[in-house]
Amino acid sequence: MSVNKKIQLSARVGEYAIPPLKDMLVLGNQSPIGCIAMRRAIELLVKTPFEHIELQDDVISDILVRQHILRRVSREGLIEFVIGQLKPMMGPDEVLHAELDVSVFLSQGD
Repeated sequence: MSVNKKIQLSARVGEYAIPPLKDMLVLGNQSPIGCIAMRRAIELLVKTPFEHIELQDDVISDILVRQHILRRVSREGLIEFVIGQLKPMMGPDEVLHAELDVSVFLSQGD
């Protein structure tokens, strides 16, 4: 028996605002708040744990994403999505907030 898996990832992106905090923050490498300070603020505001992904990029320094998102899409897939789709609309001094819709399509055959 074989299992086929198809993953689709889309996002609604806007300027970061407290609260609410949804699924993901993307920090520019010159953003007014650093990743450590942002992580501490998130821990105080939100009970759901976030995963920190550090990037070596000319625009983006860090991604903070809810851990449950990474159960549906790989770190590499998420990084590829952020670099390919969000980076072109982002400046290095920005912090973008994203609400993610991750759909996983599973099928099972013989």
